[in-house]
Amino acid sequence: MTRDTLYLGSQSRARQALLEYAGIPFKVLEHGSDESYTHADGTLEHQVTTIAQDKMHSLILPPRADVDHDYLFVLTADTLVKDPQTGAVLGKPTDRVHAVAMLAAECKGPVETVTGCCLKKFFFRDDMWHVDAEVCWAVGAMIEFYVDAPSVDRYFASRPISLHCAGAAAIEEHGLAYLKSVTGSYTAVLGLPLYELRQELSKLGFRF
Repeated sequence: MTRDTLYLGSQSRARQALLEYAGIPFKVLEHGSDESYTHADGTLEHQVTTIAQDKMHSLILPPRADVDHDYLFVLTADTLVKDPQTGAVLGKPTDRVHAVAMLAAECKGPVETVTGCCLKKFFFRDDMWHVDAEVCWAVGAMIEFYVDAPSVDRYFASRPISLHCAGAAAIEEHGLAYLKSVTGSYTAVLGLPLYELRQELSKLGFRF
């Protein structure tokens, strides 16, 4: 049986690695979204799903000639972190100084991390792609992630990708040394809740 391909609207290497670990074939699409959460209000879950939907709307879908079937599955996602003291939403740091401030805030208590996903199935007819089904969801976790001041330089040297992560928190590889606990979905913290993704893909008829 031919396996389907998931089109991923994300440049995140963490999300791509998670799909590789899960054995889900994928191809990467670029998106034009600025990934800003400033236009989204409400709960953290609502904000991340809103941004994921915005990314979906900004995608340029591949031409029919480049796709094996007359349908395709497309996924976008976004991850945000909430400051445990102020409740402020932490996206990606703008620079190292901003990242250090985020890490210092996260040392003050458990941090809420949420990833939102937007998954669509398209069919090709009348010379264009049409949405056949859409589902959005958000999954999160509370994490204790403590990069103390004396460890910051080593952390950034070992995990330079942290400057491109929500809350500057890159918890895999060397980052595991600073991760005390995760209560909730570990893969959601990494940027893509795999269990829920597999369930939703199955409902839409994705062939693994």
